[in-house]
Amino acid sequence: MLNLFSFIYFNSPFFLIRSLSSITNLNKSNKPFVSSNTINIRNQMELPSFLDQVLIGICLGDGFFEKSGSHKSNVRFKLTFAERYSALANYIYGLFCYYINPKGYYKNKVQSGLNSKFYGRIQLTSVALPVFNKYHNLFYKLIGAKYIKVIPLNIEELLTPISLAFFIMGDGNYHKTKKIIRLCTNSYTKEEVQLLSQSIFNKFGIESRLEHVRDNQFILRISRNQVPLIQNLVKSHMHPTLLYRIGLPSTEQI
Repeated sequence: MLNLFSFIYFNSPFFLIRSLSSITNLNKSNKPFVSSNTINIRNQMELPSFLDQVLIGICLGDGFFEKSGSHKSNVRFKLTFAERYSALANYIYGLFCYYINPKGYYKNKVQSGLNSKFYGRIQLTSVALPVFNKYHNLFYKLIGAKYIKVIPLNIEELLTPISLAFFIMGDGNYHKTKKIIRLCTNSYTKEEVQLLSQSIFNKFGIESRLEHVRDNQFILRISRNQVPLIQNLVKSHMHPTLLYRIGLPSTEQI
């Protein structure tokens, strides 16, 4: 199986070179750099295959998609990271740098409560573009006057090792004592989480079960004997600083 960087190289060498140079520049100057030659890319109606799979995983996790104005307007996506995940934030920025203006990479400090300490976070916000409309149509349903995030009925068709890896990096965790992986699907209905569980089994042969956490919230629990299957499936697509989320040794922030 091709690893993550080989996959990008053979499927989109232009994006590999551009993405890695963006990350390097971010780490050195702390200011994102985006080439002005973005018009053709932003006018495309479909993302390259690799980025499409990445965004499916981001959609499943904590990615937020919104329309910029009326119901007919284009869609932008937003992601927020705690500052300690800056390596992942910079990597995702590098992948989508042509769809994000420099001001779309934003650092600030916030409080979780009135008297709590400030903590740093990084926010990525793309430009509103036709290429992102597909993901809003898939993952959001208009209920009354509000769009609610849902799991698409065709999620089995959309799932790939890459999308699962990015879902885990965003919303997965590993329990060191129990040696299990949990996927935080709290925001979805029980029926949607069951659909996701069945889709993962049908697509990859990996078993999971629902775990009730509170009220009507459910997460997916992947048992100890299934963890090696997950590791073999997604480890080559995980950022090296996030491998601990599947129970493997991770590198330090880069």
